[in-house]
Amino acid sequence: MEELVRSIQKQVRIKRFACWAGLIMFGLCTLVGIAAEEWFMALLGLAMTVLSIYGLTMMRGMTKFNKEYQPGKGYGYYRRTAQQKLRYLTWGQWILGAFIVLMFFVYHVRLSAFLIAILGILTIQFSIKKRIKNHQEPNVTELDEFVRMGIVSPHEQTIGVYKDFLHLSHTFQGNQIVIVTDKRLISVFVEEQGRALKTEMLLSSINKIRAIGTGFQGQGLLLSVSNRDHNELHIHMVGKSIYFSPEQFVGSLLRALDAALKIGSYSTEETFPVYQQTRISLHPLEQSLLHKPTTA
Repeated sequence: MEELVRSIQKQVRIKRFACWAGLIMFGLCTLVGIAAEEWFMALLGLAMTVLSIYGLTMMRGMTKFNKEYQPGKGYGYYRRTAQQKLRYLTWGQWILGAFIVLMFFVYHVRLSAFLIAILGILTIQFSIKKRIKNHQEPNVTELDEFVRMGIVSPHEQTIGVYKDFLHLSHTFQGNQIVIVTDKRLISVFVEEQGRALKTEMLLSSINKIRAIGTGFQGQGLLLSVSNRDHNELHIHMVGKSIYFSPEQFVGSLLRALDAALKIGSYSTEETFPVYQQTRISLHPLEQSLLHKPTTA
């Protein structure tokens, strides 16, 4: 996972350099267009300059953790409702479509760039938007399974779930379950033969959070959180399923995190560790064998 994090951060640095280069180049084009009274060139250069600034704003803090998380602030896209996210993405498609028309028919860019942009629009339409519409919340049976396997406690309320498979009985190496309750953020990574590594972090201890789009056109999401003891948890949500949306899960996490930080300390029948890793089994007959902490 650490290697993946470094690889994605490198990609973000490259994209940020490209945005800076675009800002300088298109800014100069805008000035030249104004000076030469080439108003179409000036307008197009200005539009691209604004897009470069927007890209830099979106990537701010992605290569390292930003300042401390403030409840209710930031991450506006993820805080939106499903319908608001869909409208936001639709506007993005229209803007990308207008950009394609200008660059292909006016400036005659390479066909490969045109096809990549078209694929981006299709990915948004048939992958990202579709999974937001179809995002499934866990049913009662699944919630009972999570309790039975020791993933969550009977004293917790499950707020959101992300997983990259449909049924717990059909898991393979590399599959994962990510759960946010009213008290903890929990990651379960399947290693082999139904055995998994469970990592948990107390919500009230989290002070930094970061979300980076990964894969083709940001189809996946790398979620990173850090607590006041400098423990870090990195979760890579690949985002290939049309039934579980990383965007909707992050929204659930933000709501739960806001509530936990506002409440602060709490008293329950069960005390949870600030950060812990545990080996568990997804097979019923092995439940009592592997629930042992490996990291305090």
